[in-house]
Amino acid sequence: MTPRFTALLVTLVAGFSAIILVLLFYRPAADTPTAPAQPAAVQAPAAQTQAAQPEAGRQTISVQEAFDRLQEAAEAGNTQAMLNLAEFYGRGWGVKQNFTERFNWYQKAAEAGDPRGIYQAALCRELGLGTPVDPEAARAGFEKAAEAGLPQAHLKLAEGLLPADPVKAAAHLEEALAGGLPLAANMLGRLYLQGAGELTADAGKARQALQKGAELADPEALKNLAVMFRQGWGGPADPAEALKWYLAAREAGWQGLDAALTELEGALGPQAVQEAAARARAWLAEHRAQ
Repeated sequence: MTPRFTALLVTLVAGFSAIILVLLFYRPAADTPTAPAQPAAVQAPAAQTQAAQPEAGRQTISVQEAFDRLQEAAEAGNTQAMLNLAEFYGRGWGVKQNFTERFNWYQKAAEAGDPRGIYQAALCRELGLGTPVDPEAARAGFEKAAEAGLPQAHLKLAEGLLPADPVKAAAHLEEALAGGLPLAANMLGRLYLQGAGELTADAGKARQALQKGAELADPEALKNLAVMFRQGWGGPADPAEALKWYLAAREAGWQGLDAALTELEGALGPQAVQEAAARARAWLAEHRAQ
């Protein structure tokens, strides 16, 4: 396969990014057989104009052709194509829905050393999707993917360790958070705030974890951080800072904050409210851009 064709294939995959890239790490609970939905036809720039005019000369290819090209690239050893092809089989795009083939392509990506393939194959083994249920092999896969640095694998291991071993769970959550998963921030925040087993409660660490989640512009982490500042957990209470985080959480899409906002706005006064709102907007603009 030529470099030009490989570049075109990557562009074709990018045309599905709104669907496929989200699917690569979706939660397995939703991964049950459903009536397949067909994606829109792929819009791909013509290879000869891509570099100079990325928005010009666009051509449309069918889902079937996209499937065929992904299969060709996957058979040539492209692990990203293997992962996407697995999803085509799982969703029934360009081919009859087949969970066994879906697992097979994840396994091929795993055997090629791609941590995402290792992780997805482990998920299949955990739930018996396209392959027999095998909890031990699933856990071994999650551990291998975590050793390769995949944040989702660390999160999965942490979920499995709670509540039996909160210390090890916290260590995995720290790795998942460092890898950019905001859910880990909220789990760590609760774990550190409450403490469990041999894990001593530490409100300061809870606030630090939620701060990292807020830096990812996660609505729940923003809301939880607001609560920390409002209640004075992990540091001095700061109503103005709490209001900033509540407003940022609302702007980011978190609902049900009216009572807290009304209370803080009434206590702080118009000028402080305006300043908090400006700081919330500036924070979100900066961190969403990042």
